Amino acid sequence: MKYFHYILVVSGIMVGCQHKTKQLPNQNVPPKYVVTQVPVFKNQGTLTFANLAGIPITTIDIELADSPQKREMGLMYRTSLLENQGMLFIFDAEERQSFWMKNTHIPLDIIFVNEEKTIVHIAENCEPYSLKPIPSFEYAKYVVEVTAGFSQKNSIKVGSRINFSLLNS
Repeated sequence: MKYFHYILVVSGIMVGCQHKTKQLPNQNVPPKYVVTQVPVFKNQGTLTFANLAGIPITTIDIELADSPQKREMGLMYRTSLLENQGMLFIFDAEERQSFWMKNTHIPLDIIFVNEEKTIVHIAENCEPYSLKPIPSFEYAKYVVEVTAGFSQKNSIKVGSRINFSLLNS
């Protein structure tokens, strides 16, 4: 019996010490997005929030996320966002949207807006780096990301409206 245990222990050690070949990633295929430096805010227009009566509340500078690649990247890897800045996501169609905070360093308010430019949902104080889905719950064509607390500070609510104008590029 001792001999049998000895064989089991030795064979277990040998199996555990075998050299396993690990396949390395193909060096000729670049990662989906290579971030070599922190992205910098690029002012591409302005966006005004208006209250339920249509009276302007506040205006921010916006950077656009209007292509699949820009929408996927969003505000990831940014280390700061000024209170008067935000990102406007423009989708091809009005549908239920879902966001997450993967690789996003700063807490955000995420404002979902329908095709008529009426706010349908606000996700406040979204947690940096979270992989938890942040759904629109309603159909949205636009999404505005601003610094956390912006919505409450400026009394922006569901039913409030947005209007934006873009700079000539």
